[in-house]
Amino acid sequence: MASAVTTARADALVAELFAPAPLVLSLLVLAGWSAAGWTGAAWGLGTAVLVASLPMLVLRVLARRGRVDGHFVRSRAQRLPVYAATGVLTALVAAAGLRLGAPPLVPVTTAFVLLGLLVLLVVTLWWKVSAHVAMAACWAVALGALTFPGAALLAAPVPAAVALSRVRTGDHTPAQAAAGALIGVLIGLAHTAVTGPLR
Repeated sequence: MASAVTTARADALVAELFAPAPLVLSLLVLAGWSAAGWTGAAWGLGTAVLVASLPMLVLRVLARRGRVDGHFVRSRAQRLPVYAATGVLTALVAAAGLRLGAPPLVPVTTAFVLLGLLVLLVVTLWWKVSAHVAMAACWAVALGALTFPGAALLAAPVPAAVALSRVRTGDHTPAQAAAGALIGVLIGLAHTAVTGPLR
């Protein structure tokens, strides 16, 4: 029993630490840093607060009021408006970043976050796929592109741990976790191909 409780706590901790919001935040700050040092990192941080931290804060409030079933929104039906609203916000922030003079790598990376949201939105119309695993896989691939190639291999245990935790908690099936990983890797590779010339 104690072992099961410990495992459940570990899975919950993995889900919180490597949730999409903190991973998006770290990715955007890193994108900004790699493009323009501290100034770029500030752009990345400001962008991440709007497209990742703010939506998560809103979801926590909605969860406390009983409007959604939790801040990770387990219900597939409830995810659709969340993805749509976050997608609109992300598109507006990416466009504003380009117009206001952010280092291009920041709004372009934000656009790939938007692409991920759109793919998840479309898939969610028929099937509940893991956004946690998708973002973790995308983050690991993009990390290698923004720092050094070996970083992707060093980061690979993160999406694996996230996938395992999401399956063990019963939030996703192995197939849903695997589909999330595939989506994340493909978006991460596309991000790497597009953003290479920007660095």
